[in-house]
Amino acid sequence: MPELDFVQTQIRIEDTRTAGEKVRDAAVLGLVLSCGYALILFGLVIEDVWFLIGYAAAVTAAIYALRRRHTVDTWFKALFKANKRFASVFIALLLTLYPFLFLENPYLIHLGALAGIFVIMALGLNITLGFAGLLDVGFAVYFAAGAYTSAQLAVHFGTSFWIGLPLGGIVAAFFGFLVAWPALRVRGHYLAMVTLGYGMIMNLLHRNLKFLTNGTDGIINIPAPAIGDFEFIQAITIGDFELPFQANFYYLTLILIAFTLFASIRLRDSKLGRSWEAIREDEIAATCFGLNLTYLKVIAFSTGAFFGGLGGAVFAHMIGFIHPDNFILLVSITILAMVIIGGMGNIFGVAVGAVLLIMIPERLREFEDLRMLLFGLALVLIMIYRPQGLFPNVRRRRELVSDKLDSLIRQSGKVDRPARNDVRLKADL
Repeated sequence: MPELDFVQTQIRIEDTRTAGEKVRDAAVLGLVLSCGYALILFGLVIEDVWFLIGYAAAVTAAIYALRRRHTVDTWFKALFKANKRFASVFIALLLTLYPFLFLENPYLIHLGALAGIFVIMALGLNITLGFAGLLDVGFAVYFAAGAYTSAQLAVHFGTSFWIGLPLGGIVAAFFGFLVAWPALRVRGHYLAMVTLGYGMIMNLLHRNLKFLTNGTDGIINIPAPAIGDFEFIQAITIGDFELPFQANFYYLTLILIAFTLFASIRLRDSKLGRSWEAIREDEIAATCFGLNLTYLKVIAFSTGAFFGGLGGAVFAHMIGFIHPDNFILLVSITILAMVIIGGMGNIFGVAVGAVLLIMIPERLREFEDLRMLLFGLALVLIMIYRPQGLFPNVRRRRELVSDKLDSLIRQSGKVDRPARNDVRLKADL
């Protein structure tokens, strides 16, 4: 119900808790978040394969059991919602401490930075797909545009990373603009086919336009970012702690994630974001209300592509080498899966989905040939038992509940419109 959405998102409910109750709730939430964070870190350091399998099975069973206990699930959601600002600050603190916990394991810090890059790109695709409902299956094009732009400027012209970073985003936004125009006449699965073909064409160009991309030889010796005399390949010394140089890129991605989150939230709550939502729900109705679909779709493609370009620029300077194989179709599918599994339209859910889809395959690397099979099986199970994503937004969850009610009513053979509306209203509330 749009009216209920408006009430819940636009009207601030007064907090009647006392100061003592606020402190108690914040302490409880901090304890819960700390336990979850510790559980995740424990899973990252497990080396034994069979122990890892047991850990994954135990965590899955525990999450399923808690989800079945609706009172626990409702309690945590209410607690998180009432202390959202504290939760945001506390989660930011936990993420800041991540490199300090793995001083002797730089690879896990590097993995965290890589996950951060994909969080930025997944949030960019969430603008196009989650907000505007435009299915873009060629997002690796923008990833490549940002990477090649920043890398070529740095290698051939000595341009600073801090200039190449926004330029990479701008060039990627221009490619998003190019994708949007031919895609304006189609929608749904046809739009997916158009963007899929565009992505495959661009990958062929990456391999053959040697004067721009250096072809299949790739671009090597891409310099690391620097701030004055400090280069990002130098370790960070803070008191008695010496952080590996990978922490520099990790904190850079955290800053860019914060910027992307801020931009996503502001766009979602703006007039532009509401217009995108109208397009996603019903293009014909949006047109009847006077919305300019051409303008809105082009802005959605370009905005999402801009963040994809930022991720590509950071990736190029962090790895120091890029190749057309870094931007194949599988990368686009992976970013798309991050958005769908996390929950389309839910900013926090998409970020979590991106982290999971980077971390889980790495932890399954011990299985060698079975790694992708197990990973694919996990995705299939999520789509069967959680089709709306791990953290769906309110509107998406209601749509699926409504579809399920319609299906049950059709199966029963009893079409009782008033009763159906009453049941749907209860589901919304």
